[in-house]
Amino acid sequence: MRIRTLSTAVAALGLVLVAGCGSSADLVGDGSDSTQTSSTTSQGSGDVSEGTTTLTTANFAEVVSGAQTDARSTHMTMSMEVAGQSIEAQADVTTDTDPTKSAMRMTMDMGGQDVEMVLVDGVVYTKAPGMPEGKWMKIDLADAAGAAGGSFAQLRDSIDPAQSIKNLKDSLKDLKDTGETETLDGVEARRFDAVVDTSKLAGLPAAAGAQIPDEITYQYWVGPDNLPRKVVLEGLGTPMELTFSKWGEDVAVEAPPAADVVDGSSMLGG
Repeated sequence: MRIRTLSTAVAALGLVLVAGCGSSADLVGDGSDSTQTSSTTSQGSGDVSEGTTTLTTANFAEVVSGAQTDARSTHMTMSMEVAGQSIEAQADVTTDTDPTKSAMRMTMDMGGQDVEMVLVDGVVYTKAPGMPEGKWMKIDLADAAGAAGGSFAQLRDSIDPAQSIKNLKDSLKDLKDTGETETLDGVEARRFDAVVDTSKLAGLPAAAGAQIPDEITYQYWVGPDNLPRKVVLEGLGTPMELTFSKWGEDVAVEAPPAADVVDGSSMLGG
């Protein structure tokens, strides 16, 4: 599998994840026009906060992200199409207010090709067709360069709590409560349409930025505990869907054994 093809898919994943993951308790309440969030601690799927919060354009990023800070982990499924190629993915994610402690373990089916990816301690490990049998390619994001390196860095930033909350707060132009509900992950989730100014989404690779419109609308399906259960993005020509479950369950992400790792950072230059 070519690195450019893989990095294009990673860039698309980052675009979806940037609005679906990450949070920061450090940034909650820093806006004077924001509504006070409800007291919520999620200890797994289906737990519901005692209070309720009216989600608005002013407080949406803070409230939803604050709930994710409390939960700290989730399981995700993703479905999308990139350059005519269908991609299905599953991931376990842990987030932390310290970005270096955020981690992800993901498997992807890219047009019939299986790809595995681990992000831990600022390093991405990838196992894909075309690589030596049983080996993982190591990409240290501190050293990676070029457009491909930028795509992998965007994936890291998409689960960086501080970066994700800043992205959403800076870029959110409008929020509409549609009143539509759906039972997801065992709870009744309510649909909110969030209009995002893509020019204010920090960290997007230049190639990705050139291919997206000025505004896109995310459909957020949010549970009574203020945790997202589904995010749908249709503004890029092909629908992308991200679902969340198992909030707050224990997740362990570890790097592959050193003997199974080859350095791939130099392949991303230029």
